[in-house]
Amino acid sequence: MSVTSIQFIGLFVVMMNSGSGLHILLPHFPDSPFADHTSVIQFSPDQVSSLTWPGVTTCGPSGSLRCAPINVETITFSGAIDPSPSDIIGAIPHLQCCCASMTDILPKYKDPNASGKLSAHIFVAKGVAEAITDTDGRTDTWVTMHSSDPTGITLTANAGTAGAVNIVFTPGAQFSILNSTTITATTPNHFLAYYLMGIGSSGCTAVPSDGPPCAAGITECIVPKRQSVKTVKPSSRPKRARIAHPQILDVTTDCSNSHFP
Repeated sequence: MSVTSIQFIGLFVVMMNSGSGLHILLPHFPDSPFADHTSVIQFSPDQVSSLTWPGVTTCGPSGSLRCAPINVETITFSGAIDPSPSDIIGAIPHLQCCCASMTDILPKYKDPNASGKLSAHIFVAKGVAEAITDTDGRTDTWVTMHSSDPTGITLTANAGTAGAVNIVFTPGAQFSILNSTTITATTPNHFLAYYLMGIGSSGCTAVPSDGPPCAAGITECIVPKRQSVKTVKPSSRPKRARIAHPQILDVTTDCSNSHFP
């Protein structure tokens, strides 16, 4: 049996999917200060046995990694033998805790079948989900999947008229799904992008918190002007041995993942 580890870095909203796993939203923000972000699947090429995903480019230190671009696809996984995740171990920020006027996520972000949708939708039907806080304060969602050898994990996307595309990861692979934002002197705090997704929350300014109790954080989430590429090492993994993780693209250190409601 092999263990595959997936790290979600950046602006994600994580929801429980009616007892059958996680529904993760990877939003896009056109016509906003957050429009110039990129969303990718980042992996080491020696941990992939085959792929049909278009537009894959070299990335990472000295071009050692590969980045597969994400737009508004619906993404699923196969090959895991775990039960369905019933919840997330640990605490990640809850959007509704920070903005009492937020009643729901806008359909164009929440509904994978919405006309003009603005999110990629990632469904995790099997695995263990954990919230991991990095030493710089960023909270990521980690999903650990177990698979039978020699079968690994296959990531498949329904890309609309282009049909289905996939990446087949070898047993024991480790990869990241992430986004990053182009930082300028006028870019507002990154967490404010979350509120553009909500019904009744476009004017919210509170910092996402872990709640309960639901309250704004003591300090704002700071967006650095520049951050070097580095290896991410989780501060802890509950009841689980630490795993070495691949290097990642430049990302911000602010309130990364969130959970609705």
